[in-house]
Amino acid sequence: MIVKVGGSVAERLNIVFEALRNVEDVKIIPGGWIFADIVRELNPSEEASHWMAILGMSLYGYYMHEFGKLAGFEIAEPEGFEFFKNKGKYIVLPYRLLKNFDELPHSWDVTSDAIAIWIAGKIGEKRVVKVTAVGGVFRNGEILEIVKAFEAGEVVDRYTPFLLKKNNVELFVCSPEELKNYILRGRAKGTLIGGD
Repeated sequence: MIVKVGGSVAERLNIVFEALRNVEDVKIIPGGWIFADIVRELNPSEEASHWMAILGMSLYGYYMHEFGKLAGFEIAEPEGFEFFKNKGKYIVLPYRLLKNFDELPHSWDVTSDAIAIWIAGKIGEKRVVKVTAVGGVFRNGEILEIVKAFEAGEVVDRYTPFLLKKNNVELFVCSPEELKNYILRGRAKGTLIGGD
């Protein structure tokens, strides 16, 4: 199970890890949180911004581990995709992986969303769960149950829809509070973004 945890839920990480406590095999991909925001403010070249923001994911990952270690999570910095065959609970810092497999555009169109989908595509995982404060794709004040990849709007970055379609991966977006329902029941209040 791959779970992308956004910076927007940094104050609710205890809820996220409580939901994941009894999941035996889960890899968390951190968002960039305030660290990516700092890179945006500094506004270096797109090349520098790309790698600085990915390092920002590592910083959030270490912060996240303060909560995750209580639920049995370890930090991992894989250099190749074979790592993902290991069962266990890990917070994955993707910098080395992306340095070794530099396949994504160096642009703000690519964020941690796209990186999580890219990893899923590489290892044959067909669904990624994104935990975010927004909790789904809204239309007219209601959360939509399902949308197509290019109808997700600002809930995902610009490159994610291309990767969803290319890899035939689905992205389920929900809030921290709904994550437990998703794990226990296989369904929750949120939006499934299709890759077809």
